[in-house]
Amino acid sequence: MNNGKLLRIRGLSVQFATPGGAVEAVREASLDVPPGTIVALIGESGSGKSATALSVFGLLDSPGRAAAGEIWLGETDLLRLKPRELRARRGRDMAMIFQDPANSLNPVLTIGRQMVEAIRRHRRVSRREAREIAVGQLARVGMPDPERLLRRYPFQISGGMCQRVMIALALVSGARLLIADEPTTALDVTLQAQLLDELYRLRRERGLGILLITHDLGVVAEIADFVYVMKEGRIVEAADVYALFERPAHEYTRKLLDSRSLRADSPAAAASGRRG
Repeated sequence: MNNGKLLRIRGLSVQFATPGGAVEAVREASLDVPPGTIVALIGESGSGKSATALSVFGLLDSPGRAAAGEIWLGETDLLRLKPRELRARRGRDMAMIFQDPANSLNPVLTIGRQMVEAIRRHRRVSRREAREIAVGQLARVGMPDPERLLRRYPFQISGGMCQRVMIALALVSGARLLIADEPTTALDVTLQAQLLDELYRLRRERGLGILLITHDLGVVAEIADFVYVMKEGRIVEAADVYALFERPAHEYTRKLLDSRSLRADSPAAAASGRRG
C-alpha cells in the first residue's frame, strides 16, 4: 500500500562492490513524495543523494546495486520489476532531469527528432501528431518559437533552454513523478530562477510530485515543502521546510545551515522568497 504517497522508499540500501569488499553508499534510507509536493533531499557531495535517485530509475552503474529495501511508485515496487518493465515506466510514469542538460541530450539529433521519438515510444500517434504534441509541450514550459526550436541541435541553444527541453521531454508522456538531480547547478542566477518558477508551476498546476536533489539551501528555502537531510548514506533528519530552517534538530543539519549563513535568517529565508 502506498498510503497516498506517489513515491515511497523504505529501508533502501545501495552498495558498490570494490576489491576491498562492499561499500554502502545508502543505508536504510526511507522517504516519501506525495503528489503535488516538492520534497528536497539535501546533503554534502558523496552523501548518497544521487545514488538514491538513480536507484528509483534502476540506473545505478555497475558495480552499484540496490541491496535491500523497497521503492514504491504508487502500488508498484520498482525493485521487483524486470528491466523491460522498469524501462516502460521511465518517461511514462516517472522522469528525471540532470544537472548538465546539454550532456543529457543527444548532440547529433535535433530537439524535434528526440522529442518525437520519445513521444512515439509511449503514445500511439503519428510523427505529425507527435510533432504537434512536442510544440505544445515546449510552449507550456515557456519556450519561445517552439517550431523553430525543434529544428535546432542541443549545442545551438543555451543551458537554460536545454534544461527546459529536458523538462518538456520528461513530462511529454504524462509522468507523475519528476526527480531533479542538482538541476540548477549549471545555470546562472537568472536561469535558475526561471527553472524554479517552472518546477513550482508544474507542482501547482499538474499536481506533480517532485524529488529535488540539491546541496543549494537557497533553492530549498524557496520552493521545497518538505526536506530530508542525508549524511553518509543515512537520512538523519526529516522536517517541514519551515521547521527545518527555524529549528534544525540534528547537529549535521545545523552545520549545513550555518555553513550557508541561512540559519540566522530563518524562517524568513524559507518564507520571503517563496512563490504564492
